[in-house]
Amino acid sequence: MSKKKINLVIYALSILDRENKRLKLKDINEGKSFLDCVEEYMQKNISLYTNDTEQDTLFQFEQVNLEKQTNDAGQEEYRVLYGRVKTGEYGIESELVDVKSGQITNRSADQADMMPFGFCIAVPSGNVNSAVIILQTMGVYGMKTTLQKHLQNCLTNISPELMLMMRAIAPKEYIDRYFRNGTLKKIRMIRYEIPEDESDKMGINYGVKQTKEERIIHRPIGFMDRKKKEFQEWFSGQRSYTDIIEIEGFEYDDLKLEFSLEHTNKTFNLANMNSLVLNEDITEKVRQKGGHPVYDSLKPIMRDTAEEYLKGMGLLAV
Repeated sequence: MSKKKINLVIYALSILDRENKRLKLKDINEGKSFLDCVEEYMQKNISLYTNDTEQDTLFQFEQVNLEKQTNDAGQEEYRVLYGRVKTGEYGIESELVDVKSGQITNRSADQADMMPFGFCIAVPSGNVNSAVIILQTMGVYGMKTTLQKHLQNCLTNISPELMLMMRAIAPKEYIDRYFRNGTLKKIRMIRYEIPEDESDKMGINYGVKQTKEERIIHRPIGFMDRKKKEFQEWFSGQRSYTDIIEIEGFEYDDLKLEFSLEHTNKTFNLANMNSLVLNEDITEKVRQKGGHPVYDSLKPIMRDTAEEYLKGMGLLAV
């Protein structure tokens, strides 16, 4: 049986007041931090089922715990709220068929198919107004909408004027760290339609969708320094990514840069950066049971991912 893809989806998190100003996360309610308030809310609702009749969704907080992370000197760098929830949809009758025996069990419209999902919220120490929230998904399944509603309920209980904001992390916030501090390992230029005359010369069929041409430059030392102006213009929207590198007779469709930074390899496709939702495929990293991540195995992966993104956003010292 093949494994379902397990991803971590990463968002930036802030809290706005009625004037749309971001609050300092260390004090949102008479000296209590955002994480303290959220942990208290979730602990009160632990193991309770909440029924969202608008979405036909059942939801439960199963596990919640708050931990602090320190540096080598014992100083607190950030805190992480870990959690595991169960959620599922109902409202439709279905048949459950045992793939081995063929035995059929009927599921009624009042039964919800509950699945577990992990999450974490990482907030740096100090006067910060942004954090990182990481949500685990399983294939096409997730729990963003329902969890977001609960986080907003937590804030509304404090004050109706508080509003939760979760947004996709702007690519520039994240990749700028790799551009400045990483080591460029490879440049990959890809074109998906090879001209007919070149196809004839190479003896391949013209117009085949699966055919592509890729040029790879290994260890392009000096490239990031010498192309600094071009990248600044690309970041500001004044230059197309296809104009960063110009090769006569080779017009590419994708430009991919592979970086190494602190034992992590990342490949950025400059063609898709504007619509990028940052996520990490952890299918092969996390221990699984019954097709789902084991919570104790998932937690350190979420923590390390959160720390990486906090550094990438400039919220933690590198």
